[in-house]
Amino acid sequence: MPLLKNKYFPYLLLLLLAIPLFFLNIRDVHPWGDDFAQYIKEALNFAHGKPFYQSAYVYNPHNTEYAPPQYPPGYPLLLAPVVKIWGLAIRPMLYLNSVIAAALLFALFAYFRKQVSLVTALCLSVAITYSGIMIYLKGNVLSDVPCLLFVVLYLTVRNAKSFPVWRISLLVFLLVAAMLIRSQAILLLVAEALYLLLSFIRASIKEKKIAVRELYAPPSLYIIAGGLLINLILNKFVFVTPVSTSLFYGRFVQQILDNDTDYMPSSDITRMFTNLSAFFYYETHITIHKAAVFLMQRMGMIFGLTGFAICLSKRISVDDLFFALMCLMVVFLPVYDDRYFLPTIPIVFFYCFVTFKTVLPAITKIDGRYVGVFVTLVFLRLGFGYLHRSATQVPAGCIPQQRDLTAFSYISQHVNDSDIIIFAKPRALALYTNKRSVINAWRQPLDVNARIFDSLNVKYLLTVDGMGADYFKGYMREFKHPIDSLKIADGYTLYTLR
Repeated sequence: MPLLKNKYFPYLLLLLLAIPLFFLNIRDVHPWGDDFAQYIKEALNFAHGKPFYQSAYVYNPHNTEYAPPQYPPGYPLLLAPVVKIWGLAIRPMLYLNSVIAAALLFALFAYFRKQVSLVTALCLSVAITYSGIMIYLKGNVLSDVPCLLFVVLYLTVRNAKSFPVWRISLLVFLLVAAMLIRSQAILLLVAEALYLLLSFIRASIKEKKIAVRELYAPPSLYIIAGGLLINLILNKFVFVTPVSTSLFYGRFVQQILDNDTDYMPSSDITRMFTNLSAFFYYETHITIHKAAVFLMQRMGMIFGLTGFAICLSKRISVDDLFFALMCLMVVFLPVYDDRYFLPTIPIVFFYCFVTFKTVLPAITKIDGRYVGVFVTLVFLRLGFGYLHRSATQVPAGCIPQQRDLTAFSYISQHVNDSDIIIFAKPRALALYTNKRSVINAWRQPLDVNARIFDSLNVKYLLTVDGMGADYFKGYMREFKHPIDSLKIADGYTLYTLR
């Protein structure tokens, strides 16, 4: 492959391969849910010089699973210039996501290039960037892909033999940036702590005495100390909030310990396998392709876990520890969304390569690079239908449609700023109306919710067909009979409770 010998050609090829990203899942509406709304609201606050946490979303501390009072400020900071210029327009935000995805393509190539051949690095980078889960997330205003970008950059810079001051400083910056975007990136810091501990134990066993030097000589100690110090300074003096996010996570973990201890082991381990296999999934309507995708998922999961075992038998790296910690997070926390496992995707694909490289010589003598290119092309062919739909079709059930805008406009004009509205998606309502909104605590009985809402002096309840309307109607029927109701748009009904 003579062209690949030109040092610039791989980067020109990556640049060419990044162009389709700007045509996939680019639209003017957003899938329902309202994580995106909180990110956008915080970005708007940054853009207009307001405290980023002032979102009009009323945090319900009795709901331990829904959402914290505010999200980490990293992704809103990236969004702020976009919303400053284009406001609530979704399309420009998705173009920003495309820029981030393109940067990720190059970062993945750099990550893999340190461990595998140039051709393999290209294949793995393209396969991940155009995987179903990545293209789906690129079409959502969420922090997962930006966090993955900084995690990949961190692991790439971390994979080195020497650690001068500039490299350690860069690692601290990347670690803090990842944690500011998604809280789960703190597991990188925990992985460094475990790596430091294991290095100390290994050295002590080898030297048959306490290897004190291994506690301060490795870079892990300085990365941990620098990351913690800067994160502490930012949280105490820059991104100050009246309600700490740690309160939400503390209650979240406590609820798990109180209610789910008997449930965890079998079902949650199964869910970890499901999250792992999601990296190899494409939505397809062709029967034979469904069977091939199913096979690809199972093979990807088996190859990934086998590669993990092979790597552990040879060495233990920060990458391996981070992967293990992410697996434990999925097992011991009720994390139902595949995207929370996303930071491990480059590590999983590398593990698949390790297994592939181990097994291939026993099957064929064909150059592994050619086989790798073939497998990558087959993988992308299975996803061609999904990729084509993401470029040409808008999925059903997105926001804002005309009926949503009509309902939000009515609320903006007729509800006082001091009043609180119960709604299934309070952050979306707060974003589009700038009115205060709260969600119910679904793990609590209706009578407990009634006391919560009474303590907040909630005045309105908004229902929309297909989004928990029956639950709220049950609440009104049993505990809070509305004094008035009005259909404000197709499917939307606004109830006055007091």
